[in-house]
Amino acid sequence: MNETELIAAARTSPDAFASLYDRTQPGVYRYAYSLAGNHTGAEDLTAEAYRRALVNLHRYEDRGRPFEAWLCTIVRNLARDGGRKRGREIPLMDHDQPQDHWPGFDLVRHEQRSAVQVAVGRLPEVQRRVVVLRFGREWSVRQVADELAKSEAAVKQLTYRAVNRLRELLQEAGYEHDA
Repeated sequence: MNETELIAAARTSPDAFASLYDRTQPGVYRYAYSLAGNHTGAEDLTAEAYRRALVNLHRYEDRGRPFEAWLCTIVRNLARDGGRKRGREIPLMDHDQPQDHWPGFDLVRHEQRSAVQVAVGRLPEVQRRVVVLRFGREWSVRQVADELAKSEAAVKQLTYRAVNRLRELLQEAGYEHDA
């Protein structure tokens, strides 16, 4: 069933909405995580986005964009509204601030992410595309092969070489591989 048919069915069938959820949840969660910066916040944003989507599915209009884009718009708006709300709230004491992890964790994660982005940028174009599609978008080997007009074996080999080259580039930048 294509996405348009599935959306039409989801307006009356919980099973069809569950199928939509299964198709779109990984991408929506990744986007929510990029905005929230932690798993708890991403889970909250994702859950609320699907709740709102279910309630407002009758208002959804297919404008040629994927259904996932509509969900990501909901997530973005929720994150923006949450940021505004947090900006108005003043904690009474330091212990009212949630501490999910070590305070320097975000800085280290940002530094590591930047190092990976620089390393990916130094890869040859075809390896960079394979890395972005396989690991950034979480496409299957078959999907990447179709996109690049290559065989699955070639995509596997490109992935292997790209990962090894990334490891070398990151080691040159001072990062060690954790087993």
